[in-house]
Amino acid sequence: MAAKKHFHCKDVGYDCNWQLEGNSEDEMLPVIEKHAAEVHNLTHFKDQAVEHVLEAIRRNG
Repeated sequence: MAAKKHFHCKDVGYDCNWQLEGNSEDEMLPVIEKHAAEVHNLTHFKDQAVEHVLEAIRRNG
């Protein structure tokens, strides 16, 4: 059984306690993008931002 992956919004520089647990980066990224749009008013993820998010997921395992 594969280990769960974790994302913490604060790991990408926001003063935000929101976090997410999932099975894969592909599963998690759309949920993270939705949170970013609804809470942080980020309506467009650039490639660099996506990579920053993916690095944070990978660091958290």
